[in-house]
Order: sequence, then C-alpha cells, then structure tokens
Amino acid sequence: MIENALALIYIPPMTPQLAPGLGELLRHLIQLLDGGAALAYQREGLRYRPRFTPVMRVLAEGAHTIGEITARLAISQGAVSQTVGLMATAGLVARSSGCDGRQMVVTLSDDGQALLERLQRHWEATFRAIDSLEEEVGAPLRTLLSRASAALERQDFAERIALATTSPPLSPTAPLRPFAEGGEEYARYRPNYPAELVSALATLAPGRGLAVDVGCGSGQLSVLLAGGFKQVIGIDVSGDQLAHAVSHPRVNYREGTAEALAVADGAADLIVAAQAAHWFDLPRFYQEVRRIARPGALLALVSYGVPTLTGGVNATLQRFYWRELAPYWAPERRHVESAYAELPFPFEELEPPPLAIQRQWDQPQLLGYLNTWSAVRRAAAEGRTALLQRFETELAERWGTPTTRRQIQWPLAIRLGRIAARQTA
Repeated sequence: MIENALALIYIPPMTPQLAPGLGELLRHLIQLLDGGAALAYQREGLRYRPRFTPVMRVLAEGAHTIGEITARLAISQGAVSQTVGLMATAGLVARSSGCDGRQMVVTLSDDGQALLERLQRHWEATFRAIDSLEEEVGAPLRTLLSRASAALERQDFAERIALATTSPPLSPTAPLRPFAEGGEEYARYRPNYPAELVSALATLAPGRGLAVDVGCGSGQLSVLLAGGFKQVIGIDVSGDQLAHAVSHPRVNYREGTAEALAVADGAADLIVAAQAAHWFDLPRFYQEVRRIARPGALLALVSYGVPTLTGGVNATLQRFYWRELAPYWAPERRHVESAYAELPFPFEELEPPPLAIQRQWDQPQLLGYLNTWSAVRRAAAEGRTALLQRFETELAERWGTPTTRRQIQWPLAIRLGRIAARQTA
C-alpha cells in the first residue's frame, strides 16, 4: 500500500524488468524531501541542516537527555547522538553532564534560541507544503508511513520475507480483492428495505396471495414481503446469491431470468424488482409480467440511489462515487441515479409513497457495503487497487474511531403500475 502511494510521487526511469523496490522509492523520496528542505533553508540564508529539525523541535521545549530525545523521536539513539554532535559543532546546542554524571543533557545555545523563531515560521510553511503534497497525490503520506513503521515494529521485515519465502505465492487476483464479491457479502452488507415499503405494496395490491420478487438477490426484500403476502417467490439468475438467501417458510427461491419467469399464468398479486430492473431486457420482462399478473396486479420497480452520510465524511464518499468510480460503473447505472425515471413503463402509473432507507453504521459496515458495488469490483479487477486503498485511507482519516456510528440514508425510488387484465381473443 505504501509502495503504491509513493509511486504516485515518483517513478524513476526503469526498464520493464527492473521495477523499483520499496527501499529505493523511500530513499529517493527522502533525497527529494531533504534536498528541497536544504535548498529552502539556503535561500533564507540559514546555515542549517534538515536532519537537525526533529532534535531542534524537542529541545524547543527545554533541556533533554539523549535518551529522552530518542524516546520522543522515531530515530535510533546512535543517530540522535550523531545529530547532537553536528549541532554542537554548528553552535546550536550545549552539552553538559547530568546529576548522576552518566547522562548527557542537551540544551539549545544562545545561537540556537535565536534561530528557533525563524525556524518556527519555516516549519509552519513546511507543514503547509506537506499538506499540499498529500492533497496533490491523493494519499495521506504521513499516516501511511506511520502505519508501515508500526506494522514493521510488530513484525520485522526479515520475518515477513521468511514467511513469504515459505508461503505459496499469491494468485494474480489475490491483491485485486480489497472489496470482495459474491452472495455472502451481498447478504451481509446490503441494506434491508423499510417495512413501510411492504405495507404500502400490500395495501395497493389486489390481494395478498402471491408476491414475486424478481432479481431477488439474497432475499432481503423477499423475506420482508412474506410479512404481507401468503406466498413469495424469489427469482434470481445467480445461484451464488440464492445460496446465501435468507430462508423463510413462505418464501420459495428459484433460479431463473427475468425474461422467463417460472410462475404460473395469472397467479401474482404483486411483481416487484428491487435494484434490478436496469439489468433486464425490459420488453421481454414486461411481457412476462403481464402473463403472470392477475387482473389489477401491481408492478413495482424499486431502486435506492447514492447514499449520503452525516458530517464531512460525506464529501469523501460522494467524490469516490461520482468522480473516482465514474469510469467503472456500467452504463445501466444511470437508471438508478435517475430513480428509474428514464425507463419505459407502459402501465397505469400510481403515486408511490415517499420512503427512504436509514441506518446507523460504523466504518466497517460501510466498507462492507461498498464491497458489493459492481464498480468497485471492476476497478479492482482492472488493477486500480491504489485508487481503492486511497479512498479507504481517507475515509478512515475522516471517520475517526472506526466503531463510531454515523447515519447513512438512501433515497428510495419506486415506479408503481397497475397491470390491466389481459385481452382474450
């Protein structure tokens, strides 16, 4: 993940056979950062090395021993001692023995104190430059590097290499699944529909005998419909989805297509397609709808649009959906975004009730839901894992504590139609 982020900053000249390693990228990045910082100090007339800055910032708080400075920084004690020695040579620090005679105490000299005010202004500009760099590359570099360091402290790189040597190689598609696909994830993370939807459909239907859920997926709506109808038939083209469907004594799942419904003629009081109609061959589906509908039956095409979150994290989600994933959505997705308004609907149309799906989700639940987006799976399949990882990192930064729950809402769109009795010869 770090390597992908750093590759956005710099890709040195290379042959296809010699891609740069993580160490090369990190070293080159440090050269670019330190070289630029040194030049900035030089332009301001400061005889100062960038490597002094971590120690200088600690000593700005007062005198410290070498051990105390090391404990405050992600630098070895040997490196701290060397840096302090160079700073003493430059006249920026003074060294003295501690009370027990064993610890060396370091303080800023008069020259160091005088330099500190100018450095404070320079450091403020430096951090603004870092913020600008992170915004440009679309990755929180400091956070990524901190996480990488913490991970290597938990398990050093030598051990990781040893494990990689003895473990079987990953399949080519293994890294391309930051967001999983399949019926299990769909059943676990897709939001359920509000009970008010079923109540409204049952009230408008001519009877409460049979409801047919076309494109039922893993049965979220099918089970809800069982609370308003005596029998429900859930039909989906995906056997994997049906394998993870929620069981219910009044729900009968069948594998099949929307264009050839395994339902008897004139049997259905309600035919509903939730978040699925934009994939159908609509003329053939409508022909099947007319065949299985009893006189006056109800057809409902249901969709829920782009979710919104409370707080500033919503901007991150909206940019991810509308901008970063835009090339990976299928053309049919536009029908969901337009609330199915552009779909042909040759039936007597009824006014639907205003409804929405509302949940309180933590960060893992949101990511689990995003795992089911077809555009995310397509982006991963095309090797755009860096894009997905950048989003996940930014989301984590903005979300805060992962277990914090935030309100998420999907607008519910419904096209409702009354199906007239079939004409007989």
